[in-house]
Amino acid sequence: MKALSKLSILAIATLTFISPNGLSEEVPDNQSPSYSNSVLSAKLHRLLGPKASFEITSFNDYFERVTIDNQILLASKDGQHLFWGKVIDTSTSEDLIEQANQQHRQTLFKSIPREKLLTYSAKEERHQITIFTDIDCPFCRKLHTQIKDLNQLGISVDYVMLPRGNAGSKAFNKTVNALCATNPQAAMDSAMHKGHFETNNQATTECINNLNTQKALAQKFGFSATPTILFANGEAVPGFMSTEDIINIIKK
Repeated sequence: MKALSKLSILAIATLTFISPNGLSEEVPDNQSPSYSNSVLSAKLHRLLGPKASFEITSFNDYFERVTIDNQILLASKDGQHLFWGKVIDTSTSEDLIEQANQQHRQTLFKSIPREKLLTYSAKEERHQITIFTDIDCPFCRKLHTQIKDLNQLGISVDYVMLPRGNAGSKAFNKTVNALCATNPQAAMDSAMHKGHFETNNQATTECINNLNTQKALAQKFGFSATPTILFANGEAVPGFMSTEDIINIIKK
């Protein structure tokens, strides 16, 4: 049983309100893999089992950030309380769990292997976004029609492909056909327009492995919905967005 599944049957508050007594301190950027909290770690193993896998990093003066099965939780530094769901700072009305998620995604954003992704580059790049997309997703296709507009505004778009099927499935194969084409951008344009891309070329093992890597990347971020738009600051927005709304988030 996965650690997070075990947590789901425990009595953990899904909505917690934090009083405004000093919780608005700036979040430290402590992502060192050597960071540890032995007290919290011991209590998590007692709760989840001795073989449970998790990662603990510093969030602020009051909480640790705990990553379990690609999900983000907060824990008191003494390990007495574990928070899952929403943790609201009443002084700012901010959800600290989402803040922790955004901080985590911002770190992951910097490590995305962009050389393996299908990229629509702006000639004069000023911003970069990553879209987790799927050829079979209607709103993904609608969003794709805005790629040229985004490029003209200086926004480069990287696609992480997330087909609704594993290797050998129809969804997986049509995605591989587009990615392995001689001109992947043109092939993807066609696939997004028609819902498929016809080719007689045999997909290479390297291309198939590349698509599996992209699916694993989505899982690492905890994304399953398409489209999901990921911004450089770690903010993630599921669903269709207009060009104007994308610009507004980038400006913000």
